[in-house]
Parts: sequence; structure tokens; C-alpha cells
Amino acid sequence: MSNPISIDDQDLRKRAIKRLKRKREFWGNVSTFVLVNAALWLVWALTGAHTNQEGVPWPAWISGVWALILVLQGWHLYAERPISESDIESEMNRLHRA
Repeated sequence: MSNPISIDDQDLRKRAIKRLKRKREFWGNVSTFVLVNAALWLVWALTGAHTNQEGVPWPAWISGVWALILVLQGWHLYAERPISESDIESEMNRLHRA
């Protein structure tokens, strides 16, 4: 006799699948970032733009902004954690003491 999957297990499964898809999407974005930016810097180097330009190279703007977006996406995916019951209880206790 097999155990039926509970509502909590189904919800957990859906959340796990969603998280795995987000992780795959993130690493796909990182791969695209590396390939596209390598091509942009190569174009910049091969066109001789680096010899007659002062200041920030134009690919740096694209690389910098895109890198910032990836860092934020990675933080949201790997570092951010959901609010737990213990977090709520601790905050309630802190507010009660204040």
C-alpha cells in the first residue's frame, strides 16, 4: 500500500520544482553573461578602440550593470531566506519588551 502525498508534501514539491527552475535559469544567465561579455570585450580589443579612447571602455558599462543584476539575482536565490516562525517569535518578544 503506497502512502498518499499530503497537501504539505505537494506544496513542498511545487516549491522545490520552482526553486530548481530558478537555479537553472540563474546559471543559464551566468553562462550567457560570460559568453556575451567575452565577445564584447573581444570586439572592443580587436577594433583598436582601446588605443584611442580615454576613460572607461564601453564594454565595462554593459558588464558592470549586468554583473550587478546577476549578483542581486544570486543573492535572492542563494542568500535570502524565508521568515521563520522563530524569527516572528523573536521579533514579537522584542516588540513586547519595548
